[in-house]
This record gives sequence, C-alpha cells and structure tokens, in this order.
Amino acid sequence: MSYTTRLLCYVAITLMTVTGCTSSDPNATGNPSTGDGAGGIFDGSGATEGTGEAAGSQSLAKQPDQLTSDQAYHLLRRAAFGATPEQVEQAVQRGLTATVDDLLRKKPVPAQWEELAELHEDKIPQRWMVFLLESPNPLHERLALFWHDRFATSRRILSGRDRNLGVIHWNMIREQSLGNYRTFLQELTIDPLMLMWLNGASSPKDNPNENYAREFWELFTLGRDVLYTETDIKESTKAFTGITLLRESEKDARPIYDILNHDTTIKKILPTRVEAGDYDYLGMIDLTLDQPEAAQYVARNLFITFVHDHPSDAVVNDLARTFADADFEIEPVVRRILTSQALFSQDAVGNQITSPVEHVVGVFRTLDMHMHSEDSQGHILDQLMRDLRDSGQDMLNPPGVEGWTEGEAWLEDQWIINRAGALSRRMEFGPDRTTELPYHLLPPVETWDQREIRGEIVDTIASWFHLKLTEEDRAIYIEVLDQNGWRAFHLTEPDQQPRHLAELIRLMAMSEGVIVR
Repeated sequence: MSYTTRLLCYVAITLMTVTGCTSSDPNATGNPSTGDGAGGIFDGSGATEGTGEAAGSQSLAKQPDQLTSDQAYHLLRRAAFGATPEQVEQAVQRGLTATVDDLLRKKPVPAQWEELAELHEDKIPQRWMVFLLESPNPLHERLALFWHDRFATSRRILSGRDRNLGVIHWNMIREQSLGNYRTFLQELTIDPLMLMWLNGASSPKDNPNENYAREFWELFTLGRDVLYTETDIKESTKAFTGITLLRESEKDARPIYDILNHDTTIKKILPTRVEAGDYDYLGMIDLTLDQPEAAQYVARNLFITFVHDHPSDAVVNDLARTFADADFEIEPVVRRILTSQALFSQDAVGNQITSPVEHVVGVFRTLDMHMHSEDSQGHILDQLMRDLRDSGQDMLNPPGVEGWTEGEAWLEDQWIINRAGALSRRMEFGPDRTTELPYHLLPPVETWDQREIRGEIVDTIASWFHLKLTEEDRAIYIEVLDQNGWRAFHLTEPDQQPRHLAELIRLMAMSEGVIVR
C-alpha cells in the first residue's frame, strides 16, 4: 500500500469514503525514507530512492545557472519554505545566481505586516507567523528558525513585565540571522532572555554558574566533547561572570556589566592552544572563534540544514575557510551552499522531513495564502498556532536547551493529525483574496461540470507541489472528488465542490512528497 493510501486511511479527514483503505497495521503512517508514492521531485523515482551517493553530492562547485522548474522549486523549498507556480517560473527565468541574490537581499517589510505583528504583542508564535507568511524575506526567516533551534531559548520562563524579553530575543535572532556570527554571539551572550534561561545573569564571581559556559561550547559554537574538558568549562565560566540584568521601573530588564562581580583572575582555557589571561565574555567569544573547529561547526550545521546530513570533511573544511576568510559573515557561506552542485544532487532531494512550521508555511506560500480578513488575522491565526503547538513545534518554546528533535521524530501519530488540522485553517488565496479555494491556480470553474476535469484538477494540484503521481495515487485523489459517485462533485451537490476540493488539497499537502522536501 502506498504512502498516500496509508495516509488517507490514517489522517482524520472529513471525507473518509474512499475505498481500498486496508492494511495489516491500521496505525501505519509510512516511512518517509522509502520513497514510495508521490515523492520524487526530479525523476519521479521516489523521495530518497537509492543508497549510493549521487554525483556532485559533496561538491561546492557552482551549479549551472539555468534552472529547471523542479530545480527552482527545490531551491525555493529549501531556502524560502515554498513557492507559487509563478515564483517558480520567475526563478527559472532569472537563473540561479539572480534568484539566490534576491533571496539574500533584505527587503523592507510593508508597514501593514509590521503593524499587524505588533498587535499580537508578546504572543511570539502569532507575531512570527505574520512574517513567515507575509515577509518578502523568507530566507532570513528560515535562517532565524534555524538559529532559534540551535540557540534554543524559551519564553515559558517569562512572566509579568518580563514577557517582552521574548520579543527582544526574537527580534535579535531575526536581525542577526544572516549577519556576522561574532556579533551574533556577542548579542546572544548578553540577551536578557538567554541570561535568564541559562542563568548567566546569576553568575557572580564568588558563585559562578556553569550553564551558559557549557552550552556556549557544547551547543552553540563547537559541539559536544570537542576540544574542551570539564576543567576548561570551569575556567571559562569565570570569564562569563559579571553580566547581570538591571531592572528599572516601567522599563524592560537590560544587561549591564558589573566589573565588581567579574572574576579577574588569570584563566587557563584550552591551555594547549590558548595563552592564559584575564578573559571576559568578549575574550571568550574571540578565543573560541580562533579555533578552526568553531567555523567547522557552523559550516557543518548550515550545510546539513540546506543540503543533506552527511557532508564530507573536505566540504566542511572548505565552507569553514569561506566563513573564517569572510570574518565570520554568515551570508557568504549560505550563498556558496545555495549555489552549489551539492544542493541540486540526488542526495539532497527529498531527504528532509519538514518541521510542522516549515511544512505549513511552505504549503501556504505555495497556495499563495494570506492573512487578509479580520478573521484570518485573529482567531484563525490563533487556531493555527495551537495546531502547530500540538504538532510538536511551539515557537520560542522548544522542549529543552538542545532545541527540537528533528527527522522522523516529527512523525508521531497525534502530531501528524494536528498537522492535517493546521492545513485546514482557511485564510485568503491569491491576488483576489478568495476565501474558499485558490481559484486563480485551478482550471476555470465553468469546466467543473465535465467529468474528465477531475483528473485535470488532480494533475494541476500535483503540479503546484511538483509531485510525480503514480496511477494508484492519482486514482485515489480522483476518488476524493467523486465521493458517492462523480455526480456528487459535479452536479448533484454543487455547494459541496469547494469542500471536496479543499479536502483534496489538504490530503495532497499531507503527502510524503510535501512533508518530505
């Protein structure tokens, strides 16, 4: 039984009259790594079919500038969550270099979206979703999500007037997402939410707290068990002392450096590489970035998030040199990755299970969905964020300091059902802001009374998501439109046409080829 058939049997969808829904395991959800069903982006052979490394999968050489439609969609899914057919065609016409240039260029956000986000005050998931859906800078938002997962902090520790510290942190990671990494680490270390989250604000010289120093190396800059020892952590903890939060009436807490509470003793940190000295937090950042492993750590993580999870040492070292030579500017590394042959190799196709937020934002951007009406800006947005929370991803509230567990962990049974619920939230579609369906992307409504149009509708929707359907999958999707016979869709119940089509779109958006990118 194909993934689509299993999913149709499994997900709680309103129209459940499709036949052929049998399985020895009624709870089976399918394995995204098998590549069965509608998965293959380039050749229709399945999302990750094959075991050997494809040619070019470890190459940072520049990909030819001319993009096919499938390649353009693949690029935009990885870098911008998703894209409408029109945006895909625009990328084909522009070519790779110009498309990546455009993605990297930060454009002004229209005032209406800034103002709408601010209306949600300290409700970070709602505020962020405004930008995820409406910002002209999707790559910047995509990287902000990446850094949020790597520099995991949570708003759940905030209460009362401190709740605005979540907004300050959120704005900081979005502002720094494609900036300078050294500056980013400096801002991160004195960020009020981070100072509370990892006890940096309560680490005086006479009783230093190791939490931030440990995670600074283990999670933020070097990786687990790289270079440092427990003695190094204790010494580096002394360097991070002296930072605290100043609280004044009617003002947000802000970081200050209290020299009287900073340990000024000589610290022996990474003694086989670094000269002993009286390091403070700025010195800690500098000495860490002087280690080749720091640039390698970031290079490896960026490559994995955009390409695949098995970069060679040569690829990591090459990207790390680019990073260090650019004085730790993030943009040159991202540019090399997005224009590399590795990104477009078969190893990089359909190998990532999207997080709930990435999946839903990608579908909404592909369908040209917007927050236009008061409903979609208010209670529907609130419902959407509850669905995503219940799918396992509550933004600015990760489960712990290591962020979210990714990959197949996103496919827990109830989480998948809640994803389907998120995809049922109706905003407005296209330039005319239609409320029921993306009519601007579908065959003309006046043709829907023709029986053969069912297959055309299925093929059209599949083309939005660049799915290569098997005949079995295509027949199942057509049957979703039939529902008690083809007359139910076309003639007998014309008022049900939008409902049937909406269910078809939601079902296809839950297919392996869309959940897996």
